[in-house]
Amino acid sequence: MVRDNVISFDQGLAGGRRRIADARTHELVAACRRHLADTLPRLMQELFEHIDDELYQLADKSASDVLQTRYFDAMRELRKLREQIEGDFRNGQLTRFDDFWLHPVPAVQAEAVEEAGDEMSLVENDELEENLAVSGMVSKAENRYHRELFALNMRFAQLVGVPDLNTRQNPVGPFALADGFRTAMRQWGGDLGVRLVVFKLFDRYVMAYAGGLYDDINDTLVEAGVLPKIVQRVRRNPVAPSIQRARQEAGDTGETVTHPAGIGEAVADEISQEQILGMLGQLLSGRRQRSVASLPSHYLPGASGEYAHLPSVHSNELVDALTSLQRDVSVEAPVSPQEIQALQSEMLLNLGRQLDMGSAEAPSRRLNQVDQDVIDVIGMLFDFILDDGNVPDAMKALIGRLQIPMLKVAVLDRTFFGNKQHPARRLLNALARAAMGWIDDGDRSAKSLYGRIESVVSRVLSDFSDDVGLFAQIFDDFSNFVEREARGAEVAEERINQVTRGQEQLLIARRRVAQVLNDFRIANPELPMAVVNILREGWHDVMLLAYLREGEESVAWKHAYDAVEELIWSIQPKVEPNERQRLLKAIPELLKKLRDGLNNISFDQHRAGQLFKDLQTCHIAALRGESDHSVDLEDEEVIPEVALANADIQREAIDDEHLDRARALAVGQWLEWDTDEGQLRGKLSWRSTVTENFIFVNRKGMKVGEMHLHEIAALFRRDAARVLGDVNTPLMDRALDAMLSALRDTAAEPDSG
Repeated sequence: MVRDNVISFDQGLAGGRRRIADARTHELVAACRRHLADTLPRLMQELFEHIDDELYQLADKSASDVLQTRYFDAMRELRKLREQIEGDFRNGQLTRFDDFWLHPVPAVQAEAVEEAGDEMSLVENDELEENLAVSGMVSKAENRYHRELFALNMRFAQLVGVPDLNTRQNPVGPFALADGFRTAMRQWGGDLGVRLVVFKLFDRYVMAYAGGLYDDINDTLVEAGVLPKIVQRVRRNPVAPSIQRARQEAGDTGETVTHPAGIGEAVADEISQEQILGMLGQLLSGRRQRSVASLPSHYLPGASGEYAHLPSVHSNELVDALTSLQRDVSVEAPVSPQEIQALQSEMLLNLGRQLDMGSAEAPSRRLNQVDQDVIDVIGMLFDFILDDGNVPDAMKALIGRLQIPMLKVAVLDRTFFGNKQHPARRLLNALARAAMGWIDDGDRSAKSLYGRIESVVSRVLSDFSDDVGLFAQIFDDFSNFVEREARGAEVAEERINQVTRGQEQLLIARRRVAQVLNDFRIANPELPMAVVNILREGWHDVMLLAYLREGEESVAWKHAYDAVEELIWSIQPKVEPNERQRLLKAIPELLKKLRDGLNNISFDQHRAGQLFKDLQTCHIAALRGESDHSVDLEDEEVIPEVALANADIQREAIDDEHLDRARALAVGQWLEWDTDEGQLRGKLSWRSTVTENFIFVNRKGMKVGEMHLHEIAALFRRDAARVLGDVNTPLMDRALDAMLSALRDTAAEPDSG
């Protein structure tokens, strides 16, 4: 079937299928196959070199010998299997490629292919984890290379003779690569955790460079005249270092590049069906018709109404104009959300000038309806961001600078509004989520969170032209930083919680021991001072240690409790001879129990001797049938009751809706409150059911506040604290929901005219 890169298309073709037999198509398919055959081994070489390094580093950093051994074993096994895995992957991909041209999948089966990839409900947990890992890398790559793949799908469909081709049907698409690698890896039965590490590295060193393969194949087909009009000259995708070195040695700089353009017309039907943008567009259209005064400040004339007769601005012109404005924003950075809001109108005016649209009074050109909707929606989106109380003002000023790049993304790719996994959308959500926990401590260095977000914004402004895949790369880098911080925060937060739990356990133990000893005191109001001193100075700590170490149901606690009963019995007057005999026999064992208990807590030996001497006097009096001098109950307790902290606050407590709000706070919620030094933000990390104290930590897991329930209620009462809402809902989701709600409310208002 395959020999010297030439494929026979004459065999195995059923009736009704187009026979691909002309020499030109043979040559083109063979050329594409050569790109695939040359690229895959180099990408796999990059992968396995980094697998070795990564597993060694993980083993070196392992906290346990078991984990370290697991990584070293995996490294040795993969070294042995490397050649076989690489060969199986390469041969499997080439076979898949050849089978596609022999038996092309009809376009009508596209949906079935999609559904097959989603049937994971009955698989084992390990397989489900792998499914999720593979699905994630495929989705990310399909987003990153959506333009290249769109062009490649159209060209392959043209060559194979079908009207349409789904990305999952593409024999060199991300799904094919990921599925092929997973199949090749099945010969290694390694630990799931290590397998997921390998899949992550495959994503980083193979999928991240697949765009270079798509560029090469598209270039080859364009040069041969296969749908050449759906490309334009732009920067090409990065290629693997080994491929770059080989090209440099061959004298190929790779600067002649292609990228899909004109796609606007080719996929206009698909874009117009974007549900969210369509809904927002309809609502915005109704809003425009109702009143000019109700329009957003960022408004340029569109296709409706009195401007319909004007010539329209092409989307490519709009992107070029936005690129020019983006360069200006990267130089002049506003320092507050108020400045950004003021600059929105100015930005639209500048955009109108760049596009030569005339003045507001005498417009000469108009936007097409879709672009006008996109501009209005993005403007409203950033209005929401600037009004969002979850994001601190300094961070709003940073994130607000992304308005023009996000507008460009939305113009270039309308799936931005409907695809929650869109790389630009995920980046915006990640920045807002990280910014929420930020407190301005004055650190604006490059390694601080502020510096990291500033670096992300600067990189987008300087590097983003029209390659949406850049956002996936930046998102990966920023996510790695956030994940590292989150791991450190979890450790720090757990330490704080452990200390706090220990303090509370100590408080509970002290209160319980005090209660027990004072109950004995109440039941025996005439205890001699010698007994009171033993219980207060030493035996309290003996019981405390037993409670903390083993609990109230333990043998140690029972022994300590019984010793108190025996001690009190031993100093009571013994009138009957048999009682005196019993006491004489019990005293040595009792004294041994008391000495052992005090020795366990390292009690002062000299003081113990004095206490036992005083106790001896009490025992002599008891044997005579007499009582030693006692301490009146009214004078003092054996152990003072342990008072709860914030007792004054509790006495002043007001039972109202603000107290209910404080009680309703759940662990994980974020609170912002006023202090004498300014505002603080913290996540509720722990709350005590005993003391009713609440511990708040910052994004690094460090404690920033400890308040009593009634203190929080008092803050709510003074309007000096607020709960940050919807912290787990991504910013874009919240913004779109708010926009739809606002526009529906506007549409529901009675017409003032």
